[in-house]
Amino acid sequence: MGISGGITAIGVRAALVEPRIVAAGLFAGSFVSRGIVEEARRVTIPLHLLLQWDDRGNDRQMALDLFDAFGSAEKTLQANLGGHTGVPPHAADDAGRFFLRHLRRE
Repeated sequence: MGISGGITAIGVRAALVEPRIVAAGLFAGSFVSRGIVEEARRVTIPLHLLLQWDDRGNDRQMALDLFDAFGSAEKTLQANLGGHTGVPPHAADDAGRFFLRHLRRE
């Protein structure tokens, strides 16, 4: 099972406590407390983090620090120019390929 979503704190917590989740696609941008950053250090599943570089409503450095904190051996940060609603169409394709790699049953 994978998780994808925009409230980062919920995604981090779910990835940490739900053993059926084997991959996470999260949208950087919501406020992230120090507690969530500490929890992220214990998340080891593959991670795809989307960051809109020019999103004025969200703290870019906080998103970068969170990405850095994740304990995942495989983690990808996809940063695109544009604001909160400016996510380019190819970002969904990239996230889809990420989930196909990690959720495909062999």
